[in-house]
Amino acid sequence: MHEQEFAKTVAWLLRIQAILAALSGLGFAMIGGMAWAMAALIGGGIGVFLTVLTAIRVGLALGRDPKGMVRAFYRAMALKFVLAVIMFVIVAQWFAGYFLPVVTGYAATAVAYWLAMHRMAHLPETTTGKEKRDSV
Repeated sequence: MHEQEFAKTVAWLLRIQAILAALSGLGFAMIGGMAWAMAALIGGGIGVFLTVLTAIRVGLALGRDPKGMVRAFYRAMALKFVLAVIMFVIVAQWFAGYFLPVVTGYAATAVAYWLAMHRMAHLPETTTGKEKRDSV
């Protein structure tokens, strides 16, 4: 994937995550008021932040040899996991009574990954990919 395609995909993913987090916050505002809405938005914010961090780490590895790219991807995902645990422990203490909205807000941002995978699966083939398939 080229840098421009990667940047477009990341921007699309972040936009969808922000929309889903906002919808989660709106839903919890209607259910439980502003405190629940804030908790859902914080959960969504965690998801968006972790996506930005991971995208930067992976994006810096674009153009490397395949082993270097895979190594950078795994390191970025390990960092994402560790930071997610730390952030959720902190948020669980601040929003102990509102942890369901926090987790739901975060889960809403995770749904964006499924939407991105679906979108990527239905992109038109590049001519290089088609040539490779036709030559087999």
